[in-house]
Amino acid sequence: MIVANRLQMALSLFAVTFVVVVDRQASAQGPGMGGGGGPQGSAPAFQDPKFRDRVWEEGGPRLSGLRVGKLIKQIQIVGNQSISEHKILSHMQTRADRHYDERQLQADIHELYRTDLFRKVTPYFAEYNDGIVVRLEVVENPTVTAVVFHGNTRLDDNLLKKHCGIEIGDPANPFSADMARQRLLDLYHEKGLNQIAIEVKEGNRPGDRRVFFEIYEGPVERIWSLNIIGSNVFSEAVLKTKIKSADARGGLTTYTGNVANRLQIEDDQRLLVAFYRSLGYFQARVDYRITYFDGGEFMDLTFVIDEGVQFRINNVSIVGNNYAPFTNEVLMAALETRSGDAFNLGKMSRDARRLRNEYYGREGFVFVDITPEPAFLDEPGMMDLVFKIDEGDRYRAGQINIHIDGDSSHTKQSVVMNLLGIREGQFIDLQELENSERRLRFSQIFETQPSIGEPPRVEVRPPDANDTLPY
Repeated sequence: MIVANRLQMALSLFAVTFVVVVDRQASAQGPGMGGGGGPQGSAPAFQDPKFRDRVWEEGGPRLSGLRVGKLIKQIQIVGNQSISEHKILSHMQTRADRHYDERQLQADIHELYRTDLFRKVTPYFAEYNDGIVVRLEVVENPTVTAVVFHGNTRLDDNLLKKHCGIEIGDPANPFSADMARQRLLDLYHEKGLNQIAIEVKEGNRPGDRRVFFEIYEGPVERIWSLNIIGSNVFSEAVLKTKIKSADARGGLTTYTGNVANRLQIEDDQRLLVAFYRSLGYFQARVDYRITYFDGGEFMDLTFVIDEGVQFRINNVSIVGNNYAPFTNEVLMAALETRSGDAFNLGKMSRDARRLRNEYYGREGFVFVDITPEPAFLDEPGMMDLVFKIDEGDRYRAGQINIHIDGDSSHTKQSVVMNLLGIREGQFIDLQELENSERRLRFSQIFETQPSIGEPPRVEVRPPDANDTLPY
């Protein structure tokens, strides 16, 4: 995205900078650039740093006393066997015909270590009148020479290779093989092959260069009947609309849409719990049991529900409202939730949004924070509900900047301004901001598909801390 310098108004009124960011449609901006996917797997979030990482975090070892700025005549790579010189150089910014920079070479060596392709990287230097030669002697870690799947008949090798996340040339280590096995198990479970068994025959020991998976797939499991029992408040038909698993409908869809995805069944269990708790059944529990038919291909799936008591609201209160026009009486009258009602997550969320958009948001409180907090009482099944308000400061709109990505000559900035319901100097209205963004999206002028370009959006950026407006 082409981003212009962001300007802030230096006005006597106190304001925030108001930014509109839009993408031209693909026809105006030319072919889109496709985005790459993220890595298939990653290391644990927390690991003790390796010794070499601690060294680099402290600034790295001193490489040489060469004078910074000498021209690099040549970079020599020595000791590489399976990793090409081109691949090694692709991880480096140090290049022939560039000036030598000790810190850059330190960073390059650190980057080579981070690939896990090398056990040791040692730099050497030869200095001449017209420049220096940098030689890196490398000792490689083992790399994967082959990825083999044996025993798979239902899922082909190409699909398994795509999901396992290991390719030829990757660092060979037991952790990667174990992670790949788990990804393959998840894939099979998604396909209803819940009896899958995968063993890592090779690749899970230090020094292994080949990764070999022995696979027993088993049958595709399907749900013959799906039942929900234990509910006294909601019918089975209603509860089935809250989950995604489906059965064979008495044989009408024996082999269509009724795959027994264990991951989905567990998600359905959580969906049912979330549904009950959203309506005040905070003690609700949901479990499931599976009964297999002979042969193991079909099953009966039963969700068992213990609803518990539905919590009711003893008292509703609002705290933190200091803006004079918004008294407790005014704000309480706007709430849908009332004392004595059963707890309802939908009502509570709508109330918080109403206070934000229809009250504070219309008076320039751009960064108001409204947090509803349930407080459970000693009396069984009773709770209080407190709406905590952090009003923040009140703002007017300041400089309105319009950033158009692509060929902006096709669209005048006045066209965008005509679609906005905010003008400089006005108190910012959050509801009008949402309406403006909606009008931009439906104007058919700008790209709205995230895969092609970023949809139009409106941002509000705060000014300096002293740019606030007293009541």
